[in-house]
Amino acid sequence: MKAIVVGVGIIGATIAFNLSRGGADVTVVTDQSPSATQASFGWINASFYADEVHHRLRVASMAAYGRLTDALPALPIQMNGALWWEDQGDGLTALQDALLELGYPVERLDRVDVAALEPELRGLPNEFLHFPSEGVAEPGALAAALLKASGAHVVTGVRVERIVENNGKVCGVETQMGVMAADNVIVAAGNGAPEILESVDVALPMLVRPGALVTTKPIVGTVSSVLVTPNGEARQLPDGRILASAVASHQSDNTSKVVETAEKIAARVLAWLDPLIGDEALEWDSVSLAYRPVPQDGLPVIGRVGPDGLHVAVMHSGVTLAAITGEAVAAEVLGKGDAFEALLAPYRPSRFQ
Repeated sequence: MKAIVVGVGIIGATIAFNLSRGGADVTVVTDQSPSATQASFGWINASFYADEVHHRLRVASMAAYGRLTDALPALPIQMNGALWWEDQGDGLTALQDALLELGYPVERLDRVDVAALEPELRGLPNEFLHFPSEGVAEPGALAAALLKASGAHVVTGVRVERIVENNGKVCGVETQMGVMAADNVIVAAGNGAPEILESVDVALPMLVRPGALVTTKPIVGTVSSVLVTPNGEARQLPDGRILASAVASHQSDNTSKVVETAEKIAARVLAWLDPLIGDEALEWDSVSLAYRPVPQDGLPVIGRVGPDGLHVAVMHSGVTLAAITGEAVAAEVLGKGDAFEALLAPYRPSRFQ
């Protein structure tokens, strides 16, 4: 069975890996346009969620990451936990109670506990929530590692212009280099997906959701946890730099336009980040802007749609949901998707048709 995966971000790479493990002949096609994966914060978590069903999907993906790292132990993933103090008092208690009711691992820590856990932190509040099962991936490196491990054929710099079908069945994709034949096509092209799907009258309405991240110069000190503060999220990269979101609660940020200059964004982030981490003066290194692939209702879009053999996988957060999406989409393409039906039922692309 021949499958074409359109898109080389974390979603496309994870699907390609699972399809290849299942025996499919896989080709990945990308036009090399900017990928949200390359500018992702990389947090793997289920402490953020839209509703209980969405929480279960995120928890399932965290478990799938365990299976992925069992298969490939050297993947750039570290599950060192997260510290949350976006709120204090009633707000902190409300989130703790909600997560405990869902059966999610959560601990309440005080300032002394956190000082022992993360000695580089300064100016801490009184209380925190600790999510010990959460962690991070280095998204670009992870996608590249999975793509390499998949053994898939890779075609780069080539734009997919339309889906090719015959009598209601997918038979490939048309590119500027001609038609590439396949039995199944999986569109995992993020914000580029709607235009491709439109060629077979499949609708995928998307929101415009730009997101900025600030990276500092490397520091000597070490911060192991994801830090979820009232001002934004931060974590340390493997090379010692600190990566921080430009806004608080960036996973649910609904801003459709960025009007600040890069310098202003960096200065605003450093104003809260510098007093928080260590005794070293932080200096910004880079500011990146990417458009997150967010479907119109804010929820993932995963599964079959349109002509037989066409599948779509577009969502935010792609990093958190990549592991379960790769398993589920590959299983459906290979005719073994029944085990995922209940989990994915709310996220089918049919809801937009």
